Amino acid sequence: MSLAVTVMVATHNRASLLRQTLEALIEQETPESLGWEILVVDNGSTDGTLEVFRTMAMLAPGRLRYLFEPRLGKSRALNAGLAVARGAVIALTDDDVSPAVDWVATAATVLDTRGVDGAGGRILPRWEVEPPSWLLGSRQLLDCLAIMDFDKPAMLPVPPGRHPQVWGANMVFRRQALVALDGFDTRLGPVGDRRFCEEDCDIVRRMLAAGRSMAYDPALTVFHRVPRARLKRAYFRRLMWDMGEGRAFASVDPPFGRRLAGVLHWRFRSLARLFAHGALRNIRRQPGAFEDSLECVMEAGTTWGQVRRAVQERRERNAAGRPSPATASPAKAEQRR
Repeated sequence: MSLAVTVMVATHNRASLLRQTLEALIEQETPESLGWEILVVDNGSTDGTLEVFRTMAMLAPGRLRYLFEPRLGKSRALNAGLAVARGAVIALTDDDVSPAVDWVATAATVLDTRGVDGAGGRILPRWEVEPPSWLLGSRQLLDCLAIMDFDKPAMLPVPPGRHPQVWGANMVFRRQALVALDGFDTRLGPVGDRRFCEEDCDIVRRMLAAGRSMAYDPALTVFHRVPRARLKRAYFRRLMWDMGEGRAFASVDPPFGRRLAGVLHWRFRSLARLFAHGALRNIRRQPGAFEDSLECVMEAGTTWGQVRRAVQERRERNAAGRPSPATASPAKAEQRR
């Protein structure tokens, strides 16, 4: 059966958060004529995710569907959902997000209204506790929390480092446009509890590179729940480390160049410069010093990720070059006996 909209939520071991997201989706105010569904893609959860789904599904019979994707990785989960989604429009949000009551209705019309293949909108915070001033005063840190609050529509792309942008907590696409790109890059995005990122930014870049049009529309609004734990500096350090490590596994380095432990030498020099610069700014307590230190953490995470990738690739090469018992020659098999 063909529907107008499939709302897709990928989730991993966050049953209590998922419940709130599904509650907000069930309470959507939509025209009676609008056919739409909620597709929960369970990405290898071992908590009570399935029980939460069953409970919520009873509150809206026929609205919710469930898919289990055992291979960890948000991008894998999204691609698995895309393969079975019935909507011509795919609306994406996260399991720690509560969409505004008109979000689905807006998602059903925004692409035609703007004449685009993809769109995103506002991601407003719902703070668990009052955030500290050092966080509220930093656009970079608010970006790390996926807060996107701009009240004017815009066509993408916007200049690098400028706003607004389209991010994964609030994205809408024509299904055929996603399928034409073979979905999301499985090398990118969160994997289990690791906060690897950029699967959303990557799909936007590839949409634009393919000649597809994208827009930002503030009428498309969701609320991102921000817990107390994410209002601490330690959270941002861990996030940036994970982002850097994730980039290392997804990036393609030039084939030539001097390396140490699988890492190009210039990366070590860059890391040393960033560390020295950040340390000096911290000692002087200069504005933006914390953000500079996060850049250093990300570079360190990237460097460590490249070391891990080199080890992994070496093991794979060794395994590929080692004959299995089934393929070994009879003479060598006889010698082993």
